[in-house]
Amino acid sequence: MTTNAHDSAPRGKRSRNLKLVLMAVAAPAVLAGCDDDPSGKILISREECAVQTEISREECEKAYGQAVVEHEKVAPRFESQQECNQQFGACTPLQGQQTSSGQPYYIPPMTGFLLGYAASQLMSGGNRYYHVGGVSPLYRDYRSGGYLKPDGKQIGTNSGTVYGRKAGDTALPARAVTVSRAGFGSSAAARGGFGRSSSSSSSSRSFGRGG
Repeated sequence: MTTNAHDSAPRGKRSRNLKLVLMAVAAPAVLAGCDDDPSGKILISREECAVQTEISREECEKAYGQAVVEHEKVAPRFESQQECNQQFGACTPLQGQQTSSGQPYYIPPMTGFLLGYAASQLMSGGNRYYHVGGVSPLYRDYRSGGYLKPDGKQIGTNSGTVYGRKAGDTALPARAVTVSRAGFGSSAAARGGFGRSSSSSSSSRSFGRGG
């Protein structure tokens, strides 16, 4: 009787090999499912911290304060008040900074903020809370209805939970973007006029750390 070499292999080894094969098959499915998971939340005011249920109110209000600080640092700078108002409305002059012609820059109002969820989660009082992993100020583009980050990337058109790692990314530009023509954001970039950004790199700032 001929014995197959595979049949003579120890059962434990065959079992381990089978587990590895199953893990390899399952891995792509797990990775693909990441983009279906909640990755953050768009809120339009500090008051919403009291009614949302995904993050503790204390941590949400702390994140709002951090977003205000980042807004003052990296809000997009417009050379034209008219263009800023057309896109965002109620733009105000930036104190202490001027264009090459001696005119003030104008910045849009912060009309929301993005909370990026950290990987870890906290169970509290029977409710599951997400930790805040990062925060970014947001600007509502009245032409498209989208919420834009300081680097011009659109996160979504509605407030509430966002899904997928890219949507919850709170990385901020290293310096404020200067907009000289054609508007700010992805739609302006498509027209070849992103605004001649003064910064092409970005850095991720963790929530709770000084920037």
